[in-house]
Amino acid sequence: MPTLNRRLNVIVRCAALYREKALAGTGVGPYENAYLFYICHNPGASQEKLAKELYVNKSSVTRHLSHLEAEGFLTRVPDETDRRSLLVYPTEKAMAILPRLREVSKEWESLLTAGVSEEESEKFLNVLDKAFANAKAAVRDGQSAGKAEVPCSQEEKQ
Repeated sequence: MPTLNRRLNVIVRCAALYREKALAGTGVGPYENAYLFYICHNPGASQEKLAKELYVNKSSVTRHLSHLEAEGFLTRVPDETDRRSLLVYPTEKAMAILPRLREVSKEWESLLTAGVSEEESEKFLNVLDKAFANAKAAVRDGQSAGKAEVPCSQEEKQ
């Protein structure tokens, strides 16, 4: 029987495959929706803030933002108070694709919860909320292997 980690990892990978197919031709990669959600709701966030809020490493942020910038979804400008820091802003193209990203997220959630009663769904979300908080605390408090802070690859709630 698969472990909890394996189950969660497979769900995350399946979600990426689903988004990849659902967003084909849009210029948004399967792992980039979280970046667009965050940037559109927090214009002017720094790349460092994105890494921290999305629980990904800085090199992943740089790679995904480079792609999104090349596709015309965002612009990056130097911070006037710290020229080493880049601030990220959504373009009109990013704002225009948000409804589609929300739709794809809702479709995926519906697929995941098919055949699940409202009561089961509520209990499941309560357990996930606890796991969500525990995962963030473990990373924040350095409780991972070797006590080093290791970013999560799970997406934040949209």
